[in-house]
Amino acid sequence: MDIKEERAPEEEQQFIPSAQADSYAESKLTSLKKFVNEPKFEFSLACKDLVAPTRDRKLNTFVQITVVHPGEQNQTRYTSTEIVEGTKDPLFLTGVTFPPDYPIYEETKIKLTV
Repeated sequence: MDIKEERAPEEEQQFIPSAQADSYAESKLTSLKKFVNEPKFEFSLACKDLVAPTRDRKLNTFVQITVVHPGEQNQTRYTSTEIVEGTKDPLFLTGVTFPPDYPIYEETKIKLTV
């Protein structure tokens, strides 16, 4: 599931010059655009075949997202999904997005807890 914000055309950058884009007349894709405020990292979540702690209890599931930055030992709670009730195969409508200015690196650890 992709969740994108709608942005005004003036917030877009065109990567192929217009003259060069015109030379690709046969192609349906004439230019590539990148949004200025595009998230640095985003993902969606779903679970499959979760097991309830007891047979007579329905599941109420959510995922908590925590971040451990490089060089730090403590976890920082970042966000959580909505609660999905009564299913062992929840699909979460709330995606997780890290904005472009968020300090996330290759060494950053992201922990997902169901």
